[in-house]
Amino acid sequence: MSFQSHHTDMAHAKNVNNRNRMPSCCRRSLLFACLLASGLVITACSDEPEIEASAPAQPASAPAPHLHALPWLKRTDPTDADVWLASREAGRDIDPLDPAVSQMHQRLEVAAQRFRDHPRMIANRAVQLETMLKEKGIDEHAPSIIETLCEVPGDRRYVESFSSLTQQYYNLRLEGLDKAKAIEALRKLEDPA
Repeated sequence: MSFQSHHTDMAHAKNVNNRNRMPSCCRRSLLFACLLASGLVITACSDEPEIEASAPAQPASAPAPHLHALPWLKRTDPTDADVWLASREAGRDIDPLDPAVSQMHQRLEVAAQRFRDHPRMIANRAVQLETMLKEKGIDEHAPSIIETLCEVPGDRRYVESFSSLTQQYYNLRLEGLDKAKAIEALRKLEDPA
């Protein structure tokens, strides 16, 4: 074999090897894929529990607030206004069959007959007024406010809504009138004679 033919054979073998060789980036990718696959096979054979990575962790849902702690009763809330107010007054959630609920129901019915508002709206406005008065250092509870404001029209239907009357009562209380004088002033506004 001559030098020339040996050199040609070597060049041919080198070209064949070069054609069959992968670029280094592909070799690294293939090596990484093989390592990854072998790692998965090893993990699959593990005795440790499988952790599901595809499902994101669900945050724990906040517990529903207690009925007595609700600041407002939404129109869509399934709870009746009398149960809500009685629970607020008791400082705990109470059963709808509790006698306090029946008493609250009667208060709200009287108010609904005397004003143009639904019992739920009356309850919400009374609690709102309770909060507003408390912020000014005046301690009156919603059920008491309902009874107090029902005294204004007496036994007849009031021309204005309960909501309107709560605002007038609030203003009079902030002017310094006590409960009795505020009611007297509101009666005079309705019947100035």
